[in-house]
Amino acid sequence: MDKPINQSGEQRTAALPAIGATQTFETEVLVVGSGAAGLSAALYAAKNGLRVTVCEKSSRLGGTTSLSNGMIWVPCSLQARSAKIDDSLPKARTYLEHELGNYYRHDFIEAYLEDGPPALAALENGTDVKFTLASAPDYHSSQVGGVDKGRALSPAPYDARLLGPDFDLIGDPIRVVLGGMMISSSEVRSFLNPFQSFASLKHVLRRVTRYARDRLSYRRGTEFSGGNALIARLLVSLRKLGVEIWPASPLVELVMEDGRVTGAIVKRGNSEIRVRASHAVILATGGFARNAQLRAELSGPHQHDDTLAHADVTGDGINLATKLGAAIDKDVASAGFWTPVSMFRSGTGSQIVPYGWLDRGRPGVIAVAPNGQRFVNESNSYHDICLAMFGNGYPADKRFYFVCDHEFVRLRGMGHLLPWPWTLNIRKYARLGYIKLGRTIPELAMQIGLNPGELKRTVEEHNAHAAAGVDPLFKRGESAFNRTLGDPLVGTKNPNLGPIQSGPFIALPIVPATLGTAAGLATDSYGKVLDAEREPIPGLYACGNDMTSPMRGIYPGAGITIGPGIVFAYRAVSNILASAHRVQKAPASAT
Repeated sequence: MDKPINQSGEQRTAALPAIGATQTFETEVLVVGSGAAGLSAALYAAKNGLRVTVCEKSSRLGGTTSLSNGMIWVPCSLQARSAKIDDSLPKARTYLEHELGNYYRHDFIEAYLEDGPPALAALENGTDVKFTLASAPDYHSSQVGGVDKGRALSPAPYDARLLGPDFDLIGDPIRVVLGGMMISSSEVRSFLNPFQSFASLKHVLRRVTRYARDRLSYRRGTEFSGGNALIARLLVSLRKLGVEIWPASPLVELVMEDGRVTGAIVKRGNSEIRVRASHAVILATGGFARNAQLRAELSGPHQHDDTLAHADVTGDGINLATKLGAAIDKDVASAGFWTPVSMFRSGTGSQIVPYGWLDRGRPGVIAVAPNGQRFVNESNSYHDICLAMFGNGYPADKRFYFVCDHEFVRLRGMGHLLPWPWTLNIRKYARLGYIKLGRTIPELAMQIGLNPGELKRTVEEHNAHAAAGVDPLFKRGESAFNRTLGDPLVGTKNPNLGPIQSGPFIALPIVPATLGTAAGLATDSYGKVLDAEREPIPGLYACGNDMTSPMRGIYPGAGITIGPGIVFAYRAVSNILASAHRVQKAPASAT
């Protein structure tokens, strides 16, 4: 049975090592960043006997991973094979060839597919890191090579009481209830309606009772899931291997000597420490989502202001690497991975509201563009909806909305609004400017600056399609991914299509926001950072969102940011180990 890691005298706590202001710290591999990619790289290296140091800019670990669901997309994993999923690497390759089109890079995709299963097995073997098969289908599962299940995996939940004093090192998740309790997407229905069955009631009572006990000793709940569970499991595994982890230690400068990156300057407290990394420096600082200058330079036609990425993801790795001559690879379909969000403003400030599990693509809501017409299959992925926004005039015209009726909000909520009885009065949200209300569709159109006749025609057309059970415009409800968002209880012929007919009618303004960035440092398929001549910069590697994504801004399925982050961390460490082996053999072969 697992024990809290602080119960063993061999485990170190989160305390910072005492290092003098002028002292040089020696390590073999320096990992910069503590998201899934960075901590996985550290774990791969430490498991292979290398001396590893992780430095993290924030006071807590996990970066954007800790905010996320933590899913990974890895075809043909051991979990998929154990579940007898009908899949193969050639089938996954075919799917990605069709998904990526002109952005398909054979060397990167081949490396990803071939090394995905062994990378995942190596991460789990002998560690506390564990994944379970998720039910999520490929986002375009009807595409040739797509599957309805088997490529997406979720981190196994984790009892965070086992973290001991490291509990507060894990970054907070983006979604909690009751002030600090995490609930997974699979639990939402039970929490909204605990009386639907005895099993639901029992589950909710158990969770709430446990949470109440937790709050007697902890600042939030201790039942971790998603990205929190993944970061916690990685941290525990690294502690057991004696890896140095330095929170609140931002990267100041990369050090190059004789054409090779040999370490970095890291700020710790009021001191700047020179860290010598004899084998390599691995950049995993999370990309550039919070850097307005880099967003403007690298986003091309997808200019935007908003992101759900961690507040400290400001392009540090990319900026410092380019100072040494590293190139940026901008050959992407999109500079980001996207989700629509809404902005809730009140007297206490502004809050970005993610596209939620309750209302996302459910029957009875449509997305409309500035011309008052639908422009996308609303039950497609969050990424697809945002790309369609860009394709239909955003950001030149920002009048994009989700439109529904009062019955939809009562049943499912909308953005920041929770379903009844959690939200009793929607009009106060209209007074705050979060939503717009209209007694009729034409009145709603006037509220949001759209053509009343056009919006009325759009809603009537949608209602006719809902009655017929077919969406001839966007084929809503025809794919496996669409059907995961359907609801047979609406009683329509197509569970993804529900009418909009019960006033007052609601419009929620939406904008595209990044979940993470896709453009980054140019690398080879081992994560070696390349210069302007596409030659490797010795000693410097990148993984996660610091390297240009092998998916190049295309979103084939759940987990295609963290999945490649882990796999290319594995490949980077494999190359570092091979290089170290060659260096060790060289003197012997010369004598």
